Amino acid sequence: MTGRAPIRVLHIITSLGVGGAERLVVSAANGLPTSRFEQAICVLTERGPLAAEAETAGIPVFCIGDFPGVRHPLAFVRLVRTVRAFRPTIVHTHLQSPNLYGRVAARLAGVPIVIATEHNVYTGKARRYVAVERWLARRTDALVAVSAEVRQFLSAQLGVAASTIQVVPNGVAVRAPSPDRVAALRARIGAGGGATIGTIASLTSKKGHEFLLRAAAHLRDRGVACTVVVAGDGPERARLEALAAGLGLADRVHFLGVVPHAADVLPAIDVFVLPSLVEGLPLALLEAMLAGTAVVATSVGGVPEIVKSGVNGLLVQPANETDLADAIVSLIQSPELRARLAAQARETIEHGFTEAAYLESLSSLYLELAEKH
Repeated sequence: MTGRAPIRVLHIITSLGVGGAERLVVSAANGLPTSRFEQAICVLTERGPLAAEAETAGIPVFCIGDFPGVRHPLAFVRLVRTVRAFRPTIVHTHLQSPNLYGRVAARLAGVPIVIATEHNVYTGKARRYVAVERWLARRTDALVAVSAEVRQFLSAQLGVAASTIQVVPNGVAVRAPSPDRVAALRARIGAGGGATIGTIASLTSKKGHEFLLRAAAHLRDRGVACTVVVAGDGPERARLEALAAGLGLADRVHFLGVVPHAADVLPAIDVFVLPSLVEGLPLALLEAMLAGTAVVATSVGGVPEIVKSGVNGLLVQPANETDLADAIVSLIQSPELRARLAAQARETIEHGFTEAAYLESLSSLYLELAEKH
């Protein structure tokens, strides 16, 4: 790349809210060498709290202001104009709506290279949406999945060979917690007695928070004292707060709302729980494992590719609060098991799921495609 202009990359995503895909986009835009890549981010609906973080690092963030679909044709026109104005060599789209509208806009804008990353397993797509995605797959230079399980699902859904989809696993870096924020969280939780179990995820139905709350009720009924910390926000919050109250857990469950950095929550948690019903390869789980926190997770999506039950964490089937409670209590009651699994969890992430490994894979993909054009 010596003597050549940097490759211009435009990431397109729904927003820069606090979420796994959003963090990966900021990580990629900020982490790849500026000598090789000149990057920007385009968000469809709203900027989100991570936009300021990106801009502080010198990454331009463009905002379309609405979903550029049939109902908002002017938003689509703005998207095409934004892509053309940045003049990218590569457009890299992320998540469901950007993967559709972003790829169409990139092709209309004459972008040489288009990449789409599937971050999740989407089982509820409308047939017409899948039909458009199948058409787009033949006009995409690289299809990327965050895990082998997501690749298999995407292969079946799009009717393409799995070998044509590249796996670029998510990766995380060690983040230093803020002592002030950790202290504030500990003070907020108080000295309720027993262990602290917690999760970090958007409050949507697919994340399975309901089963964590019901598992906590099982633990209470079995005389196991614990406090539950729920970091994140979303449309399910009111229902989950009502459920916690209905289960008699209002004084044991703390809804923290959006927490920008997992590192500020994990030091206060003894057991990290991921009760999801569907997943891709969740960043919060990787962050918990890298931080040396014992984990209990559901066996969905790419999670079993990371967590080996009894080796570096515990796996249970989704939507089963009894099994979830059993796994949690086994870690609460055995500090030795908790410490052993936590140590192995950290080693797992350090040897294959780091931010550095993620950035290296992404850089190699970009350079390989650029060389072909």
